[in-house]
Amino acid sequence: MSPVPKVIVVGAGPTGLTLAAELASAGIPCRILERRAQRSSWSRAFGLTPYTMELLDMRGQADATIEKGLPWKHGPLGDGKSYLDFGRLDSRFPFMLIMPQNRTEEVLEAWALRAGAELVREARVVGLRQEDSGVTLDVEGADGKTWKEHASYVVGCDGVRSAVRSLSGIGFEGMSYDCSLVTADVRLKHPPDPPVHAITGARGTVAVFPYGDGTFRLIVLDRARMQVPLEQAVTLEEVEQSVRAILGVDLGIHEPLWMSRFRSDQRQADRYRAGRVLLAGDAAHTHIPSGGQGLQVGVQDAINLAWKLIAELQGWAPEGLLDSYQEERHPIAKATLRKTDLVFKYEISSAAPLRLVRWLIMQSLKVKAIQLPVVKEFAGLTLRYPPPRGADAHPLVGRRVPDIQMDLPHARPVRLYELLRQRRFVLVDRTLEGRFASVVGHGWEDRVVVARGGAWDRIDLPPALLVRPDGIVAWGVTRAGVPGLEAVLHKWCGGPTEASVPARAVASA
Repeated sequence: MSPVPKVIVVGAGPTGLTLAAELASAGIPCRILERRAQRSSWSRAFGLTPYTMELLDMRGQADATIEKGLPWKHGPLGDGKSYLDFGRLDSRFPFMLIMPQNRTEEVLEAWALRAGAELVREARVVGLRQEDSGVTLDVEGADGKTWKEHASYVVGCDGVRSAVRSLSGIGFEGMSYDCSLVTADVRLKHPPDPPVHAITGARGTVAVFPYGDGTFRLIVLDRARMQVPLEQAVTLEEVEQSVRAILGVDLGIHEPLWMSRFRSDQRQADRYRAGRVLLAGDAAHTHIPSGGQGLQVGVQDAINLAWKLIAELQGWAPEGLLDSYQEERHPIAKATLRKTDLVFKYEISSAAPLRLVRWLIMQSLKVKAIQLPVVKEFAGLTLRYPPPRGADAHPLVGRRVPDIQMDLPHARPVRLYELLRQRRFVLVDRTLEGRFASVVGHGWEDRVVVARGGAWDRIDLPPALLVRPDGIVAWGVTRAGVPGLEAVLHKWCGGPTEASVPARAVASA
């Protein structure tokens, strides 16, 4: 095995793989324990949103991911004609990337292994104990034999039935829905036109998404079959009958790769941290797959948590930094659960008043001025963490930073997301005298990349801003000036080092 890990990640789904890749890329010895012998072909998730693509771009993984998926700018609204136009988004990724989860895991696993993470399959966690020095796990292999693993921190990314969460005594409150849906990956003799297609009618909803390789994801919500027991196997005949009844056409469904009936839960862990044990992804929250938000929120968890764990293990984390993971991510997941619950109740209801509401909403979303905020929300671009209370904070603080194309003196043009690939804070300072950049030189050079001078392609940003390693704005110029920046550096980066190292400056005027 590799050197003794500082972090053990339990679960090799998208969340765990992203977290492990982040940690290993920063030089943190990391081991992934996965109970499955291989990646599963079964998955609810079938795509990545623009914000998830931006996060991957901040780590240099977006291009490789796009090669495995199918970019699609139009999200169907449910009448077979209208759509949400992702092409209007202010992003380098104005589309949904349609991609089966097993292919997403393939890309993320390759990234994690390249970075130096170790993946141990057929390893099931059966015991957990915390000590002052870290966490010890009892792990059972495929042969039934057990061994011990020890690390400074353990992160449970092991899904809805998380062993890490259960063994840590963390509650997982919520409810289970009593109605089932069917998903299937199949081939079609008569694909719809356009191939990304959805119809919502009195009988239910059918959504079709192409993978670009001749196979299609079908999501079938058939109100006539929602009470079918979960243990009853899905048949091709059942899927054909439901699709034909809802769509009114025969798609020529054949060669199913897999078909599954599932029911969803709406649950959330009451806390994301218990000492040196943390939770992320479906281990921390689970909800119905409306809009495919589960995978997106899990990747966001991983990116948010990773840099804070790195700070703790590298010794520069200010007090309370690791606790900010729950403070920021718990409300995001709670809001997602609330929204997806409302969407699902809206989708399954056959009541006449709600059918009228559905029709009115569909008509209103055809108006571009109304549609754009909805597209931004669905794309993940409206995310915001709460700014410090009572602080003189710029309105952008806590929000996702848009990418910036910067023409810097004495350097090649560079994008902000490219600078974030160093997993450091980035201070962009366009003031003539560089008064904010000079603050970094007083002991924060090892944690902050400075891009000074030059021009950028945005007019809606302040002349200087500090961006966290996860692409969230930590500070923008306000009346507080230099003291305001110093306070934010102390809050997020810890105190200045006594012995300065050469500044990680991209360019200076």
